Amino acid sequence: MTTGPRRSAEGTRWMRHLLAATASALLGILIHLASPYLPAQFDAIGLGIGVVGAAFLLAWAADAGEAVYSGGLVLAVIALVAVLPEFVIEARFAFTQQTELVTANLTGATRLLLTAATALPLVVAFIARRRGRAAAAFQLATTRRLELGMLSIASIFAIQVVAFSALTLVDGVILIALYVLYARRIRGTPEEKPAILGVPAGLVSLPRRYRRLSIAALIVVAAAVVVTIANPFADALLASGTSLGIDPYFLIQSVVPAASEAPEFVIVAVLVANRRPAQGLALFLASAVSQWTLALGALPLAYLAGGGGTSMPLTSHEQLQLGFTIALTLFSVAALFTLRPERADAALVAGLLSIQFIYPTGFVQVAATFVLVVFAIDLLFARRYAVRPLFRAVFGLSGRSRDGRRR
Repeated sequence: MTTGPRRSAEGTRWMRHLLAATASALLGILIHLASPYLPAQFDAIGLGIGVVGAAFLLAWAADAGEAVYSGGLVLAVIALVAVLPEFVIEARFAFTQQTELVTANLTGATRLLLTAATALPLVVAFIARRRGRAAAAFQLATTRRLELGMLSIASIFAIQVVAFSALTLVDGVILIALYVLYARRIRGTPEEKPAILGVPAGLVSLPRRYRRLSIAALIVVAAAVVVTIANPFADALLASGTSLGIDPYFLIQSVVPAASEAPEFVIVAVLVANRRPAQGLALFLASAVSQWTLALGALPLAYLAGGGGTSMPLTSHEQLQLGFTIALTLFSVAALFTLRPERADAALVAGLLSIQFIYPTGFVQVAATFVLVVFAIDLLFARRYAVRPLFRAVFGLSGRSRDGRRR
């Protein structure tokens, strides 16, 4: 029998992955210490490897922690840990009053997550064709209405931020309150068990007396690495881009999210390969909620702490970028109202994002925003019956029919 050797190989594989990510994170620390003597491009690459390694450690620890720990406060900490790389960079730009870059990473990360979530049916269909079988439709659990409802509320609320070209302290408090509500409500989602695979599964399999200590230590070490090298990575990236004539906003909006969101994409790829695409899509949605609520809400607080006022101004370019992200969010939510992703919706988002990426002009961005809003309104009207359950999920309303039964 080969059961024993196979289990042994699986038992050591997750340890090798863990050691590789740890080595990458430590490489980032070493590059940071040697950065005064290194070229900016080499510095950016080394620190980027460190950020990716630390992000993997955080993502694995968060997944394992979701299975091991319990309680609303713990879940809130886990959600914070998952977005820590982006959070550090975004808050730093606000704290240092670099308002022209303050929304770059946030909009880039949110677009990346929601585009991947909406386009996931195309990926599943492509993989099925490569394997010579028909692509099976998949459906989100009803508990995922919580994320969809939160994204709807946060993105609609952000419209007035774009309209008034300012993110105020009151806006920040409201968005953070939405995040707290989300952290409390997520305890009531027992229909889906945590998707524990790979390294998180290995951490959970440790003896009970070492399990929690190992996960907590991993979170602390990885968080320390992120706090140490995330901002130097952004600085090195900006310096490299400037020397090459690349727009700084574009760099922060595209490269940093690609590095910091890499763990989520790897985890989702594993879930899709194991025929669990619905849980992969749920992971994207949960990360997007953290970006729209906690990350965006913390920006005016960081701006005030850095010596700014109670209202952080937004440039016209940032208004345009934030407006496009709002339109993408509303369309993504409308497309998932029925909890059953459609390939037509996925193709529309993938096409618009590709055009916007290839031709990043103001006119193309406005046109893409208009198209997304029109289709979002059309889907919203066609699926209006699904709106009320989303808000019930957010605010804990049970909804009862006339005969008193729960619906």
